[in-house]
Amino acid sequence: MNKLGQIKSKIEKGLVSLYGKPSFKPAMKKFKETVLSNKTMAEAFYIYDELNSKKGMNPEIVSDYLSESFEKLNSIIEKNQRDIQTLSDWADELIGKKVENDYSDIDYVLYEKSFKNLEKVLESKNRIKKNIITENVEQTITESINLPLSTMLKIASNTFNQEYGNIEESEKEELKSLLSMSTLEIQSEMLTLRESVVSKLQGTLNENEDKELIESLTKTIQKINESENDLVNLYKLRQLNSGL
Repeated sequence: MNKLGQIKSKIEKGLVSLYGKPSFKPAMKKFKETVLSNKTMAEAFYIYDELNSKKGMNPEIVSDYLSESFEKLNSIIEKNQRDIQTLSDWADELIGKKVENDYSDIDYVLYEKSFKNLEKVLESKNRIKKNIITENVEQTITESINLPLSTMLKIASNTFNQEYGNIEESEKEELKSLLSMSTLEIQSEMLTLRESVVSKLQGTLNENEDKELIESLTKTIQKINESENDLVNLYKLRQLNSGL
């Protein structure tokens, strides 16, 4: 059975590789069933994301934060072997070959139990600490920048009332719901919306002979396919999909 971080890496890379293919929809359905709808697995994936993020955390509390996080992950792994095995089997189906583990330090701390490797375990833990206490540099939100979720949330939270104070209450609630989404939820909805919007635009494209409209739709489809997985693009895709 794969380690949980390796499983997470395989699933994330596998879903991206399947986008635009017939097998994408059933894979997304499986992902929602086994991860998003499974509170325990969703929590484990969330903790992995948090431990892998630059948070600018106070160094005085980071050791306790890591201790609590790893204790929770160890408990989840110990009590949910069957669910993790199911995820591992599915991850291997998505990508049969070995992929880079984006969470290797977290996995090493969790799974390496030999005392002779204690030094390497501590080195991995120190790298995680260093990453967590590093302040994430805020950047201007543009369509060409793929900001980490933590930065997106921070910027959005600071500017929400100023930017959206005059919009309809329903739109304000939608924006607030966006701010509460996890990285996995953003990624999965973006993949689903891309497929839906591109399919609708492609249908319109095939039914028209207007050269200017065809050129405009082609550029739009290309732009959507190249868009990054972030909150700004997710909101735009939601609006576009509802209007088509």
